[in-house]
Amino acid sequence: MLFLVLPVTNSVKGLVAKALGDDTAEVQGRITLNPMAHLDLLGSLAIMLVGFGWSKPLPINVNRMKNPRTGVLVLSLTGPLTHYLMAIICMNIAMIIAYTGGSTAVLALCLVLNFLASINICLGTISILPLPNLDGFNILSYFAPPKFHSWYFRNYRQINQWSTYILLGLFFIGPLTNHLIDPLGWLIGLISRLISLTTVWIPLVFG
Repeated sequence: MLFLVLPVTNSVKGLVAKALGDDTAEVQGRITLNPMAHLDLLGSLAIMLVGFGWSKPLPINVNRMKNPRTGVLVLSLTGPLTHYLMAIICMNIAMIIAYTGGSTAVLALCLVLNFLASINICLGTISILPLPNLDGFNILSYFAPPKFHSWYFRNYRQINQWSTYILLGLFFIGPLTNHLIDPLGWLIGLISRLISLTTVWIPLVFG
């Protein structure tokens, strides 16, 4: 699944960065579906073992963009939106296949597509969390007043350290409490249900 998800997302972000004026990702060969150009060993293992992880950082030089501040916002939106769009496509194709075929191979393909959708929903939802180094924080920063930026850069190290603790807490509090307290799981479930609404037309057409 990693060979499909991460290369697509990074390539889309690289293309958007190029459209905004920065061709760094293209020059460094990162606008490609070749997974070896994107995969980070530890990040890939993390996704396979615990459901979240990361790829190699995409090389971006915002100073080369026509409007750096807006460019960061657009790129930050591109990541999660790409994940969600991929999830929508996978869910809809899986549902169509399920309604039009019934062999074992077809059902196996549906499972693969639904698993791909789940991975994309998880990664997209994690990326919108308003924590430093995630897309959600960059989106929040765009709308924040100057005082927020001054506070952040004065306390950069401590804030990033606590961000890591919070993120780890969000990942593990669900399993540790038997999912009685699981805000991240709840958010992923909510977005998954919303995305699944895009398939409501399929039973009407193929049912």
